Amino acid sequence: MSARELLDDFRESFEQRRFAAGLLLAFIAFFRELNVFGRGYRDFSAFLEEYPLSQISARGGRANTLVVEIRQPGEAVPELASIRPAYNAAETSIRVEHRRYDYPNCAPHATGQWHDYRHWLDALVTLSPSDAEWLANAVEAHVLSVLPSHDVDYGELPPLERSFSRLLEGFDLAKQGREPPGAAFQGAVYAYIRADAPHLHLEVARAGAGSKRLGRVGDIDGWDGERLVLSVEVKHYSLDGQSAAQVGPFLAEVTRRNALAIVAAQALDAPATRYITDCGGRVLDVPSLLQLVDLWDPIKQRAAVQAFVYYVHHIEKKKPLIDRLAAFLRAQPRQM
Repeated sequence: MSARELLDDFRESFEQRRFAAGLLLAFIAFFRELNVFGRGYRDFSAFLEEYPLSQISARGGRANTLVVEIRQPGEAVPELASIRPAYNAAETSIRVEHRRYDYPNCAPHATGQWHDYRHWLDALVTLSPSDAEWLANAVEAHVLSVLPSHDVDYGELPPLERSFSRLLEGFDLAKQGREPPGAAFQGAVYAYIRADAPHLHLEVARAGAGSKRLGRVGDIDGWDGERLVLSVEVKHYSLDGQSAAQVGPFLAEVTRRNALAIVAAQALDAPATRYITDCGGRVLDVPSLLQLVDLWDPIKQRAAVQAFVYYVHHIEKKKPLIDRLAAFLRAQPRQM
């Protein structure tokens, strides 16, 4: 049987037994490793005269696949060579490197069927190195042409955007024109909490509404059922050591409830940060907010943008801020 006839026989077998591809490639690699091609063997039996079959596997158990003995002069115990490593390599190449996941993952079963392909072994040992190389390439090409690729052209996927990061960087969170003071900044903090903790029920009102008058602990309260989990006091200006004292009662109340207290401000100096953390709270300013958000995946960032849009439209409900946000979003190169 010539290399071309062997290829035709393989193609027919491949229709019924997909693992035949890996088995044939394993045979070729196995014989190549033993330097069989071009040696002039008449058939597989002649090969076995030099490399006897072993009934024991390399692990010491009963051999379930093609294992032969390699006898070295002066050594009482022969080395063992198996087709299993070559089959594993062929299966990995087809399934992983070429992403043909329809190829079966069945190395133990496949290599255990080697007896069914004695006629391939008879033909293979007679081939020249060039014919064996041609056959291996033809087998692989046939497999890749028949089995569909599961590869994805990631270049065709639209890029995922850092949308909330871009909003924090490009949308001025300070008061503009007739907008309510602190509205944009409080909306950004709300959007951050909403996207970062979607499991919490958030209570928030428009900026300057007065959380105490509304029975809330902070400007943004996060609840798990009846329990306060976190509360955020939002200051749309910079806090220094002296002005930070005004959040003392807020920190005491949240700490008393064993909840997480966060003070969000446009900026905080070192004394303000130290005062808040010494009282058991955490601080959040624009730079740290951006640093945290940059770690988010793009889908989570998109959720934060939508939370910001919701806050502007349904919590603040101020047309100047609504119009400014709409203009900003329209100006972005991709929809946020």
